[in-house]
Amino acid sequence: SLGGRQEPPGQEEEVVKISERFGDFMENCNNKFWVPVRQEGGRWISLSSSSLVPYLPWTPGQPNGGRHQACVEAKFDKLNGSFQGYNDLNCAKSIRCFFCKLNTLQKFSLRGMCKEAITDTKFVMSVDMQNSNRPHWKGYRTTEISFSSSSSSWLLMDTSSEKVVATYNESSHWPVGRHTWRIPPGVCGSQGGRRELLLSSCSSSEFSCGDGTCLPLSSKCDGISDCKDELDERDCRVVEFPTQKQYREVLPPVERKAGGGIIPTKVTVGVDVMSITEIMESAMKWGCKLQLNLTWVEGRVRWRDLRDKTNLNIISQVGSGQDTGGQKWPVGQQRKP
Repeated sequence: SLGGRQEPPGQEEEVVKISERFGDFMENCNNKFWVPVRQEGGRWISLSSSSLVPYLPWTPGQPNGGRHQACVEAKFDKLNGSFQGYNDLNCAKSIRCFFCKLNTLQKFSLRGMCKEAITDTKFVMSVDMQNSNRPHWKGYRTTEISFSSSSSSWLLMDTSSEKVVATYNESSHWPVGRHTWRIPPGVCGSQGGRRELLLSSCSSSEFSCGDGTCLPLSSKCDGISDCKDELDERDCRVVEFPTQKQYREVLPPVERKAGGGIIPTKVTVGVDVMSITEIMESAMKWGCKLQLNLTWVEGRVRWRDLRDKTNLNIISQVGSGQDTGGQKWPVGQQRKP
């Protein structure tokens, strides 16, 4: 969620450098930290690439936990601080410090804040070594996000006025993802309140889960839950209908010119013979049931969350934004928005 990656060390020198980056390694981490390696099918693989890990400096007698101890820790001597090697351990019951590699200039975006606040929407993250290695975000202009030890909360602050515009205190680790922030009075109106904000490192071609994990947009509404909170499979409407004006799917859109005149819509008319109702040979006549089809380019509605698999794009025929339970029609056959 911080836009970093966990890669196993390739040699002892890397392991030692990682331990040196922890603040007070002996006291805070008890001379141990997680190594991003996991056992699967009797093989020790990298968490990031799922490939075999070539560097595994096991301590004597390790690994010894079989499939019940599928995770790895790096252990250092408590007296002289020297690197001793790797141990296997239980993934669910063991608590250790962990590390990840972050880009020097990791970019983030903040969404959901009211316009009245005039806060930055683009941020650059750095790690505050003096504040328990916590991340710190600095906006492109005058806004920053930092952790306050005195209030045990994250603050969204305007540095030019030193005014706090939002507060989040449900986690001391980091506020990345979709969370509810407290907004003080006078920021988004006279009354204070709560507002859901999204702090994410995801690009425009990615979808952000509630915890800030980035997924390809193709994973959105594909019928498979990839987010832990299943946010990628919520609100999977294929068509978004207008809510600010009347919409009737049986009538073409009507627009007006600046002078008040009506702009006509190009409508294609088609007729389908549905059935033959009667045939009169002596009179050389026949009767039939016809269906009149009107087709136009529909600019009042928008597609959203279209899937690569076209069978997932079949929707119900609707009117005024409500499902009438009528005929099913696949995207691309009628009413092209």
